[in-house]
Amino acid sequence: MPGFKKFASDMRGNTAIMTALAIVPILLATGAGIDMMRANNAQTVLQAAADAAAIAGASSGLTLKADIDGLVEEYLKANGAIDVLGNVDKIESKLDKSKRTFEVKIRGKLKTSLMNIAGISDMELGAFSEVVMGGAALEVALVLDNTASMNSEGRLDSLKVAATDMIDRLMGLKDSGADVKIGIVPFADYVNVGLSNRNEPWVDVPADTTTTTNVCNTSYPDATSSNCRKESGIWNNDGVPTPYTYDVCDWNYGAPKTTCADQTYHNKWYGCVGSRPSPLDASIGSMSTPYPGLQNTSCPAEIMPLSANEASLKSQISSMNAVGSTYIPQGILWGWNVLDSSQPITGAKSKSDLAAAGGTKAMIIMTDGANTKSADGQYHWGSDVAAADAKTASLCSNVKDDGIKVYTVSFMVTEVAAQNLLTNCASNPSMAYSADNAAELAKAFDDIGDSLMALRVSK
Repeated sequence: MPGFKKFASDMRGNTAIMTALAIVPILLATGAGIDMMRANNAQTVLQAAADAAAIAGASSGLTLKADIDGLVEEYLKANGAIDVLGNVDKIESKLDKSKRTFEVKIRGKLKTSLMNIAGISDMELGAFSEVVMGGAALEVALVLDNTASMNSEGRLDSLKVAATDMIDRLMGLKDSGADVKIGIVPFADYVNVGLSNRNEPWVDVPADTTTTTNVCNTSYPDATSSNCRKESGIWNNDGVPTPYTYDVCDWNYGAPKTTCADQTYHNKWYGCVGSRPSPLDASIGSMSTPYPGLQNTSCPAEIMPLSANEASLKSQISSMNAVGSTYIPQGILWGWNVLDSSQPITGAKSKSDLAAAGGTKAMIIMTDGANTKSADGQYHWGSDVAAADAKTASLCSNVKDDGIKVYTVSFMVTEVAAQNLLTNCASNPSMAYSADNAAELAKAFDDIGDSLMALRVSK
């Protein structure tokens, strides 16, 4: 048996055969590991895309199935879900109004690489995401700067667009069963509580009067001018330096002429209210001390109590006009009144009712600059900015202590102190936004809208 012994003792051929036989399972094991790693990475992408699609669908306000499905598919594509799957077997989206949930499911196959050697050409993958919407009640006060400086650089128009878009988005929550109401508080140095409230016990308005007095005036009917020219200057438009031109002439006035005639003066209330005595000017309630109605005083458009009427809210935003100077405490105070269930403005849920509904009260304070006026008794014609800032900070603290979420938006604000004041006013720094242009303002309002919708991924 020498030949057999020689063959048995020479292991070189055996090793080659065994190596050849062993390399197949090694390749399969390696291929399986690589494909499993690809599958894990694909699953991560798939889940993130499903979460993004669910959040987008839940916050879109869409109700038609075809529209919702189209939006979900668009987000899945944009976030790479379609790319990682060789074949998509199923995409499902579901809005459940009773449960206040929005679901997204995606299922498909990932093509394998080395596992294909063993006849496994693809692996099944899927992702499921469920977004739970916020509480059943949402009450929001939009406290919006309507001062004269908002006429500069298209600021008021930009605000109208951003606020209108927010109303659209928040009111879309009603389609999922939420009780959503929004109030609007345009502010300048004063706010306008509305002529219809004249006889309410919480406001003290003097009777309108008419007085006729004989007044003498001196004029120069023979005046002549020469060497007229244009000159330029800069005036302070509620904190915004504004250039202007004016005519300058050399005058020869001639002889004066005095004429006397009866003139009629009207003392009239236009809906503007001022401040109550300190410390009531930083608190609400205590209606035994009413708000002072100020005659012959201008103020922005009338405030709008909490409402679920989307068309009326948009109309109110559209009617805003920019007048007056900045006294931020007045806006915050009346935003707080709008969100409170007691007088002077009723219609908000009580704290207990809101808690039972799992709801939220929120105030969004938007301004384009620092305080330029301060309180001087019931009027706001003082110039003590430090006092106005201190009153702003006190009101912000009181509002937050009352359980109201506070968001702030500074629009084209360059003063560091003013930006810090708004940042500190917000419930936390992440809820303080800064915008330098119309696009950034719109983005800030969009982000706040997302936060107010209180969406969270539950599965």
